Amino acid sequence: MKIKRYLLFLLLEAVGVISITKGIGVKTESVFDLLSYPLVKTADFLGAMSLSGSIGNAAAVAIYCLFCLIPIFVMLFRMKNKTFVKTDSLLVLISAVLFVVIYLLINPSEMGIHGYGEGASMVAFSFWSLLVGYLVLKFADTVKNAKGKKTEKLLSLVLKITGAVFVFALCSAELVKAEIGIVTLLSFANSVMPSVFGVLIVIYCLNVLSEFTLDRYSENTLRAIEKLSSVCILALRVTVSVTALFSVLQLKFINELSKVNFSVEIPLLSFGFILLVLILSGFLKDSKALKEDNDSFI
Repeated sequence: MKIKRYLLFLLLEAVGVISITKGIGVKTESVFDLLSYPLVKTADFLGAMSLSGSIGNAAAVAIYCLFCLIPIFVMLFRMKNKTFVKTDSLLVLISAVLFVVIYLLINPSEMGIHGYGEGASMVAFSFWSLLVGYLVLKFADTVKNAKGKKTEKLLSLVLKITGAVFVFALCSAELVKAEIGIVTLLSFANSVMPSVFGVLIVIYCLNVLSEFTLDRYSENTLRAIEKLSSVCILALRVTVSVTALFSVLQLKFINELSKVNFSVEIPLLSFGFILLVLILSGFLKDSKALKEDNDSFI
């Protein structure tokens, strides 16, 4: 039942992404503009306040400092509640970066030529990338300290987020037209195939996790693991084959194509995910075999 609800969520996400990127025509690059929006508006507010007079300027400086010190306040709160860990030290760096980012957004001339182009998105992304890195490390700490069912819930959450990312990549992919139809088709397949299999593997992983939660050594769990292994192997074979065929066809029709790309576009992140899942599925099968051997020996 939970997997069906997740599939419904992925379907709704796909419809939403396609509607926004293909229907309205919003480019995926606009995500950076969206991330920069709250910081830009905060900077605009502080800039306007500072120009309103001496009192306004003093208030703007005070608000600026308080806003940029929020990560420090979070760290101090964790210290007070004795929940501080080494990862929380990054909050000092995040606060420092926030000071710089807001200052540059208030004074875009300080960025030189970048201040009049995509400078806002660029400096805002430097803050968000650091914040996301901190959150990832915090999540890793949580996983490391988790036990039992909590670990399984966290793994399920990671898989679902991964699936959502694959769906976004799949539905936002652009179709680059070539002079020859089959080359266009293979070019598109070469870019989306890893995401297609990524979504499938996530679904099969969730099924394994569901069976594993009920009984990690049951026959249903073993069958689910074998299906997962088969899908992983199929994903690697099909993806590599499509990439190879795409390169061969470009070579065949090189005189008729205005743009040729012979770089080996192997999606390392997708392949790494598939290989990791394949290794884990093999480990689970070996664990079950070892368990059966131990039981028969006893």
